[in-house]
Amino acid sequence: MKHALLTLLLVCSLYFAVSLRVGIYDNPPQVFLSAGRPAGLYIEVLEKIAKDNNWKLEYVFATFPEQLENLKTGKIDVLVSIAYTEERAKVYDYNSEPLLLNWGVVCVEKSFEYRDITDLAGKTVAVSKGDVYGQAFLRELQRYSVSVDLLEVPDYPDVLRAVKEKRALGGVVSRIYAVQNHEKFGVKITGTIFSPVELRFAFPKGSAINATLIDKIDEYLRKLKSDHEAYNSLIIRYLGMEKRVVPRWLGTLLLVTGVGLVVFASWTLSLRVLVKLKTKELLKANEELKKLNEEIMAQQQELSALNEQLEDTYARLESSLKRFSDMLSFLSSISPDVSRERFYSMFLSAVQRFDPNALVVLMDEGYCYLLDEGSMKKVETARSTPFNNNDEFVELIKDALGTNFEKAVYNVSGNGETALLFLYRDVAIRCVEDELVRALCSVLTIYTKLKKHEEALTSLSEGVSHAFLKALEFHEQHTVKHSETVKEYAVKIARKLELDERQVRLIACAALLHDLGKLAVPSTILNKPGRLSPDELQIVKQHPVVAAEIIQHIKGLEEVAKIVRHHHERWDGKGYPDGLSGEEIPLGARILCVADAFEAMTSNRPYRKAMSISDAVSELINNAGEQFDPNLVQIFLEILKEEGVSVVEG
Repeated sequence: MKHALLTLLLVCSLYFAVSLRVGIYDNPPQVFLSAGRPAGLYIEVLEKIAKDNNWKLEYVFATFPEQLENLKTGKIDVLVSIAYTEERAKVYDYNSEPLLLNWGVVCVEKSFEYRDITDLAGKTVAVSKGDVYGQAFLRELQRYSVSVDLLEVPDYPDVLRAVKEKRALGGVVSRIYAVQNHEKFGVKITGTIFSPVELRFAFPKGSAINATLIDKIDEYLRKLKSDHEAYNSLIIRYLGMEKRVVPRWLGTLLLVTGVGLVVFASWTLSLRVLVKLKTKELLKANEELKKLNEEIMAQQQELSALNEQLEDTYARLESSLKRFSDMLSFLSSISPDVSRERFYSMFLSAVQRFDPNALVVLMDEGYCYLLDEGSMKKVETARSTPFNNNDEFVELIKDALGTNFEKAVYNVSGNGETALLFLYRDVAIRCVEDELVRALCSVLTIYTKLKKHEEALTSLSEGVSHAFLKALEFHEQHTVKHSETVKEYAVKIARKLELDERQVRLIACAALLHDLGKLAVPSTILNKPGRLSPDELQIVKQHPVVAAEIIQHIKGLEEVAKIVRHHHERWDGKGYPDGLSGEEIPLGARILCVADAFEAMTSNRPYRKAMSISDAVSELINNAGEQFDPNLVQIFLEILKEEGVSVVEG
């Protein structure tokens, strides 16, 4: 009875006049001071709830780290616009309904050429103390083994102010704050994003009034978000239209192959100079022969020797030019798409022509590769770490191959992990020149760097794709399954067209990320059961542009961004966002258009049930040449037939 009375008194006090201490800090447009008064998206929402429930609000302004401590100690009753994390939920109570979804971004000085997070190594980066995005940024640094000098400041304005005043090269803030304020501080937004989170209201852990406050706040937010027009109007009024800054990217690594070519050209030029010198000596000997009859026999012997040397030089020059031509042809075929062992086999075959008398050995990552009767042989060595001692290196090769040789001409790459050797059993045999071995080894180093770069980009694109799909899963659950199915259809079409594996990988990646831009579309619109309004439709139509702008900042995915941007273009030019038509539309985008449409038609959506396969096929046929590339429609129908689907063509 006593507990019931206390509860009744608490409810009555809440109903008639509840005085709440509200923690606010400087984080526009969610919360800030305007002319000394609290303002912002979360303040407007909270004041409407307070008015409806007869709450009296008392605002307490402090820095964000101070407000976290105030909330923990109960000095404030509610903190607005705070990111929800599982760790924070152990310390604070949260309401259930988020008002916004946000994520962290990196901002840098406008003049800084930023490509990825590794460019920040050794630089000063500002973060807000206690900020979830700052903590996520530190985890990203550890993941890529990047070390920076961290500058902790109270709030987001202090972060960007530190960059503006050149106390830090970059800073970590929320995406919303960056979009609204980057021009004010003269900084640019990079393509590095991480840690998507929901922004909610937080309360002291276990406070007696939390249940009532949370119920009222969640009830109002659910009602607000169910009124799509009012919710969208509120969001647009505070967030407005985004203006993105696109960094410039540097040129391709393939230019470094010029190093090898310059060395070859220098070597060939030295042979030409030698020929010229010997020819001059020959002419001089002939003149002396005419003038000095008494020395004619000696001059004839010298002339014969010079002729032999000249013939040998010419033969070497001709052979070198032929080998140089073969190597140029080989270099033109260098591509990271070629497997390591396939490249090594081609490389050894080409290099062996420079000296058929030598045993040519290539060493990489602890393995020796050599040709044995036309086939490549792979032999493991006793260690794979870089070498600092040449004698130790040569002895290791002897032990690994189980053979003796009298002389070795070799070159080791700068990092000590890759080497090229010409091994000779007879010390009297004329060996290949050191300069040529260095030039050939530089070609080998170029390929290994390109291959490692390609493998890193592939791993990164796969990781980024799955991370983005995970973020989409929180926003719209059916999008993840939809993207996986679109990927399967698109890859089948690409393979039917016999596209190379690189193109297939790009199209597969684009299929997974084609709906990434829906992160910028409110979930109330995406899951609306009825027809979208014109304004809502325009918001949805922005998702290919938003997705492309995010993806194009990721090194190696620039072509994926183009495919994603144009996957809603139509063959007749009536699509969006750029109204491209026919073959102006990238092939990958045309493939996605067919795969995306078929999957969407045959899947249940909030506003309609799935079509039958036959009805979806009819739609493809009826719109071939208008919405879809007619050739791709025909190819897709052939795939369906091969999989046992009954296709009736009109």
